[in-house]
Amino acid sequence: MTPRVQIVGREFRLVLGRAVIWALILAATIGGRAGSSLAAQTAAPAQATQSAPLAPPTPPTPPTPPTQPTPPTSSTSSTSSTSSTSYSAAALYNLGNAFARAGKPGPAVLNYERALLLDPGDPDIQANLRHVREAAGLAPASPSRFDRIATIAGPRICAWVGLLGLLVTGLSLVARQRYSGHRRKLSGAALVGILLMGTTLCNAIALWPTLHAAVVIAPSAAVRVAPVPNEEPSFVLPEAELVTVTAEHEGFVLIHTKSGRAGWAPEANLALVVPKH
Repeated sequence: MTPRVQIVGREFRLVLGRAVIWALILAATIGGRAGSSLAAQTAAPAQATQSAPLAPPTPPTPPTPPTQPTPPTSSTSSTSSTSSTSYSAAALYNLGNAFARAGKPGPAVLNYERALLLDPGDPDIQANLRHVREAAGLAPASPSRFDRIATIAGPRICAWVGLLGLLVTGLSLVARQRYSGHRRKLSGAALVGILLMGTTLCNAIALWPTLHAAVVIAPSAAVRVAPVPNEEPSFVLPEAELVTVTAEHEGFVLIHTKSGRAGWAPEANLALVVPKH
């Protein structure tokens, strides 16, 4: 084996090793954070089947809804689980339907948001989420065009797309040095790999705000200027309101609304869309 072939082989192993490492990091930060956290925190049946939407797109022929899971009796119980080890978008969707029919818009919106994170293209989840928010007197969510395009696939699919892009780019760059007669084709393959990685990066950018999003699951949440219980509330958040959490302090969280208002709200009155643990 010539020294040049040995050098190329060594570079190939180096690039491939780096690609695998970065792919694992990518899958852990995007797919793992958005998926495993829900698996550990969401009480979801193992073999749930998707039920009929609350606001079906075709009202004249609504399908007959199957039996719904029994909703928990506490407004905060939708965020905890002691025995569930599996999850799915359909299970979260069914749980959201159960809470909506029980008159609990906060937990319903929370589970719809989690289901939408796993299956962003499902029209039933989108329709029910919009219906429950409107019934609660809240404005429907209006994502930007970038967010709609970047989240057209779930985080785990995008993580695998990023892995494929890393491998294609690494192999193409190494092969360019070995097969000089095919450099143009291999450069094109490397460009395709870069575009695949760019798709995953766009998905991560669009999902980043969701990692800090929370839903008001109590009938209301008093927001104060300081994180102390005896402080006079400056305003009150309605149930099912979606806010951004930026800090925590002794049972309170610092929230920011879409209208630009900020303050400290009791942590027990809110639940993160993507749980921390």
